[in-house]
Amino acid sequence: MGLTAAFNAQYRAVKNNDYVLSVHYEASGYDNILTFDFMARVMIMRTSSHGDGGAVVTPFSQLDRDTLVEFREKLIELKGNPPELSPEKPAVGQPGNKFNL
Repeated sequence: MGLTAAFNAQYRAVKNNDYVLSVHYEASGYDNILTFDFMARVMIMRTSSHGDGGAVVTPFSQLDRDTLVEFREKLIELKGNPPELSPEKPAVGQPGNKFNL
């Protein structure tokens, strides 16, 4: 199932402001909110049921780039104005020496 179909079936995207998109979904009786802050370049995940389940902050550099592109496009579709994503970097850098020791 593509991201667009998943949005239509299970996810609800909300524009918080020009730079922030929140994605709400329910799983196992818990409300989950993924908040993508394209200005701070972090995703904040919160889970709650009857109270606040806390938050986990993940930098964009640790997230799947294709997903970030899709969520950025969703924010633009909702009339947001997020900045461009950072240039894609290779997953593994060049070794420091010939034998990578």
